[in-house]
Amino acid sequence: MSIAVREAPAGHVNTDLWHRWVDLWNGNFDLAESVVAPKLQTHLPAFGRPVDAEPVDSPASLVRWLEHWRSRFSLSLLATEFGPFVNDDYILARRRFSGVWQTGEPLGATAPAGTEVEFAGIDILRVDAGRISEYWVGDNLIDMYVRLGAIHDPVRS
Repeated sequence: MSIAVREAPAGHVNTDLWHRWVDLWNGNFDLAESVVAPKLQTHLPAFGRPVDAEPVDSPASLVRWLEHWRSRFSLSLLATEFGPFVNDDYILARRRFSGVWQTGEPLGATAPAGTEVEFAGIDILRVDAGRISEYWVGDNLIDMYVRLGAIHDPVRS
C-alpha cells in the first residue's frame, strides 16, 4: 500500500491539526481533547521508557506523559523542522526538541542540571474525524542520552 502525501498548504485542516499538536507538546494541555481522539493508539520506542509506564492511549494519558516529559526540562520547546506533509488521513513531520535538562530520567545521567539538550524526530499521525487517533514516533533520544552521560557514544568512545 502506498500513501500519497504532499507538503501541507496553509489552511489545510491537517496542517492546522499539526500546529495544535505542537502546541500541545509545548504545554497547552487544554488542547488535548480537541487534538487527540478518545481512543489513541501509540507506537512508542521501548528504549528509554520505564517498564511500568502507563499506556498512552487517551487524551488524558497523553497529557500525563507530556507533563512527565516536560517536568525534566526548563525552556523546553518542540518546533517543526520539516513539513508537515499531509493528506486527508495522515500527517508526517520532522520536529526538533530543545530544552535544559534539570533532573530525573534518564537514569544514570552524569551531566549536571542545566545541561542543554536537543534531538530530532519524526511524527507520523493518523487522523480520524479531525483528531489524532494513531501516533508513531521515531526520534533520536540516544543523542540526548549521550549528551547527558547516560550512555556512551560508541563512535567517539
